[in-house]
Parts: sequence; C-alpha cells; structure tokens
Amino acid sequence: MKEQALALITGHGPWLPLAAFLVLGALVFLVASRLARAADTIADATGLGRAWIGVILLAGSTSLPEITTDVNAAVLGVPDIGVGDLMGSTLANMLILALLDLVYAKRQILQKVAINHAVVGLLAIALTMIAGIAMATGGFGRLGPIGIESLVIIVVYLLGMRIFYQLTQTAAAGLIPDPPGVQAAQAEGDKRVRLRSAAWTFTLAAAALVIIAPLLVISAEAYSVESGMSQTFVGTLLVGLTTSFPEIATTVAAVRLGAVDLAVGNIFGSNAFNMCVLLFMDVAYTQGPVLADVSADHIATAQLATLSMAFGVLGIMSRLEHRSAVTRFGSLLVVASYAAGIWLLSRG
Repeated sequence: MKEQALALITGHGPWLPLAAFLVLGALVFLVASRLARAADTIADATGLGRAWIGVILLAGSTSLPEITTDVNAAVLGVPDIGVGDLMGSTLANMLILALLDLVYAKRQILQKVAINHAVVGLLAIALTMIAGIAMATGGFGRLGPIGIESLVIIVVYLLGMRIFYQLTQTAAAGLIPDPPGVQAAQAEGDKRVRLRSAAWTFTLAAAALVIIAPLLVISAEAYSVESGMSQTFVGTLLVGLTTSFPEIATTVAAVRLGAVDLAVGNIFGSNAFNMCVLLFMDVAYTQGPVLADVSADHIATAQLATLSMAFGVLGIMSRLEHRSAVTRFGSLLVVASYAAGIWLLSRG
C-alpha cells in the first residue's frame, strides 16, 4: 500500500507530493473546525466545563493526527519524522496560541483563562523534558521493545491529569445548581438533544481525522525524498505544522466563540498528550525504543518546545500581578522560539 502510494506521487518532482500534503492538511483543517463547536456544546450540555473538555476530549481528538501519523512513521521505519512531528507540533501549537494572544490582544486570552491551565502547562513541560533527557542519554533502558522513558511519561501524565481533575472539580463546586421545576426539566431535555447531536458530530469529525491523517506521513516522506530535505526537518516543520491544523482550527474557533478555556486547554492538553504518543510509537517500532534511535537534532527542538511552553505558563501566571505587558512579551518570545527552530533545522 505504501509503495503504491509513494509511486503515485514520486518521480515527478517535489510539487506533486507538496500539493497532496497541502490538500490533506486543508481537509484536516475543515474537519477540525467542527470539533470545536461540538466540544463547546458537549462542555455546556454535560456541565463538565470548558477547561476539562478542552484538556481531555478536545485535546485527545485533535491529537489523532499525531497518533496515526507517528505510529505509521514508526511502522514505516522513519521514526525521525514521527518524533519530529511531536516536537514540531508542540512548537506549532504554542505558535498558534502566541499569535492568537497577539492578534486578539484586547481579549487577553492568557490572562482570562482559569489559573488551573498552568498545571497542564507545567505537566507538558515535564513530559517534554523527560523525552529530551531520554534522547540526550540514549534512553532510560527498555522493557522488551518499549523504552522505560515512554512508561514514565504515561505515569506522569496520568498523575498530572488526576491533579488537574481535582482542581477543576473544586472550582466547579461553587457553581449555582439548575433551578427546580418544569423549566429545569425542559432545560434538561434540551441538553440531552444537544448533547446527542454534538456527540455524533464530534465522533464523525474525529473518524474523518483518523482516515485522512495517515496519508500525511506518506506525502511527507515523498516530499522529503523529492526535495532532498532531511526527515528531521520535514517531520518537525512540515508534518508538525500540518498535524497541528486541528489545533489551529479548533483554537481559532474556540477563541471566536469566546471559549478561551476551551482554546487554551486544547493547546496545553495536546502538548501533554503528544508525549504520550511515544508509547504507541515504541509499540509499533520493532527496532527498539524510539527515542534511543532518532537524530540528536530533536534535542534542540525539545528544548525550544519546553521554552515556548514556559513562556505560555508565564503568561497565565502574570494575571496574578495584572501585568499584560509580560504576557505580550512572552508571546513574542514564543514566536521567536519557533523562528529559531526553523533556523536550527535548516542548518542541518
């Protein structure tokens, strides 16, 4: 299957695989815009809140391209594209958040979200640091074909999500309950109808992502071959940016809806979940732990990704001091970090 697909788009120069890549990316972008509206409806209908839905449900669904793309990269024996995609996706996600914070400056996105999002940001930083250390040291060891670092990442992720859930539950405890009587019954019936419709939309959109996203790695590999670019460069920038299209679409849509908690939760939640994809890659990659068998160039992008998320967390924490200038400066530094990543990888 892979050979047939590659044969169709290779041998004719880099423009054909690039065109295929852009078309697939556009489809992902269109489908993901539906996810944001459906997720916002689910958050309202279930009462779970936009922060929790953004971090768990929306982040998990918009990370489907990373799962399918990177597992396929591991199966096809090109782990550099997969790991580069994960680091590049984190950088691209933070670039999205920074640009939205600068473009919609009056909305003060990072200063209006729940302070609990800083916990998820710090969790994403910790997980990315674990992955970076594993790459720098050649891994922490192995249990069969799976690297111990992948198992450590999963355990830390689950612990972090438990802490975040407890914080959101504490915040939700102060909400005013629904009014009693007929109006409450009617409202409950309306919520069930809206929830059913939103759940179907969400499921269909997520399924579409699963179908479209695996083709990205094939077109990216074809472009890498035709253009002569390294797999690290293609994975980090081209695949990383394109598989972030769901985050781009859903985050922009959420900001326009005024659901800033949904938007920020999606970004930081996706960054944290991205590192968990390494376990799926380890299972699919039969030659050993993935992080022990990839280019050292990924260490630099992991550092830049960590730095970008630190600036994002700084923006959220600055709300305590009401310093909007700190938030704006942090967003500018995130953009600079992404530009630095492009420059570093282009030199390789």
